[in-house]
Amino acid sequence: MTQTLTAASPTYWSKNAGRKFYKTTIFRSITDFSEESALKNNGLTADRPYRSDIVAENYTKGTALSAQDLSYTTDPLTLDQQYSLLMYVDDIDKLQNKYNTVRLWAEEAGQRIGVRFDARVLYEAINANTTVDASNLGGTSGEGISLTPSNVAEIFGEISEGLDAYDVPEEERYITLSPLFFNKLWQFIGGKESMLGDKTGETGNVGKYGGLKIYKSNNLTGEARWTPADNPADEATITIEGITFTFQSVIGTAAGNILQTTSLAVTLDNLVALINAGGVGDGVNYVSLSTANQRAVQNWVAVDGGTYVIIRVKGTSKLTVASSEAADTWDEKYRYENILAGRKMAISAAIQTDPMVDVQMASTVSAGKRGTNVMPLLVGGVKTFNQGKNELVRSKVRADS
Repeated sequence: MTQTLTAASPTYWSKNAGRKFYKTTIFRSITDFSEESALKNNGLTADRPYRSDIVAENYTKGTALSAQDLSYTTDPLTLDQQYSLLMYVDDIDKLQNKYNTVRLWAEEAGQRIGVRFDARVLYEAINANTTVDASNLGGTSGEGISLTPSNVAEIFGEISEGLDAYDVPEEERYITLSPLFFNKLWQFIGGKESMLGDKTGETGNVGKYGGLKIYKSNNLTGEARWTPADNPADEATITIEGITFTFQSVIGTAAGNILQTTSLAVTLDNLVALINAGGVGDGVNYVSLSTANQRAVQNWVAVDGGTYVIIRVKGTSKLTVASSEAADTWDEKYRYENILAGRKMAISAAIQTDPMVDVQMASTVSAGKRGTNVMPLLVGGVKTFNQGKNELVRSKVRADS
């Protein structure tokens, strides 16, 4: 006997739409916003010039000293970060949806933009004047540290020594750990939370160890280095975070195509140019990525090493990479997380518009649609001033640890 009674079973919609989780942002806990007040309502740049150094010297009675040169050097913080997105909601959907669609996505947009700004702040690890890498633990300079529970304390010690070299006040020191690094620390202390001391209540703070206040973030900068053995073959590919780039002797029109020239250096120039253009092609040397992939690549930085390319992705600490040619390597010793440590407020920032508050909405009737466009906006800037670079430490930890 076959029964078909499903049509009599009603569907009840929950009173709440499904929840989402977002990366924890810590930039307000570690960043100096003292320049923001001057720029809040108008202005583009705040300049904090730094002074030349002078040296105390011996003085002999009756003997003239030579005057030491005094100079200021300009050091501007520019509001050059603008983040937004456009959403459209039709009036019919507003009438018929059970949920407040505009409010839900406007709130999410504010969160997403805040996470992106946070990633930009944490990218300042790249500007640190002190680097801790494998060479500090007996390995090779430039290579990432193979992190284990047994060498966690040594890394904390190397970071502290780097800060000591610049007389950074001990009570103002912090470190931002990735989940990978925090896991190794947790194993090292045997899961004894008491060893991390009391939490401060600041966003992202999980305690203190080795004289460094600890913040945990899933938004640090990941890095990888691609070193081709020779000029990539026609139709060879590399894949970074799921986005494929294809080298072609004839450029074609497929998204992500890179012109494969007779020169490795020029071929790599084309790859770097496409990435640093936010995935927008010139149609001659490289072809635009899809719109979705352009949105991702806008948060990348490519560095041309001549015979290799370094890829940095803000907000993704552990990169996934691949190459179609076995000899063209993504060497694990150069695929690492950039751990940020230093003095709180060494990094400066200013925000002119809060994307959780500054949300513009406008009717689309003039465009022939009954609905509303919604656009939040963040305008801000991030800067590690000259002295601040001495107050930061960048630690390179291998992502395969």
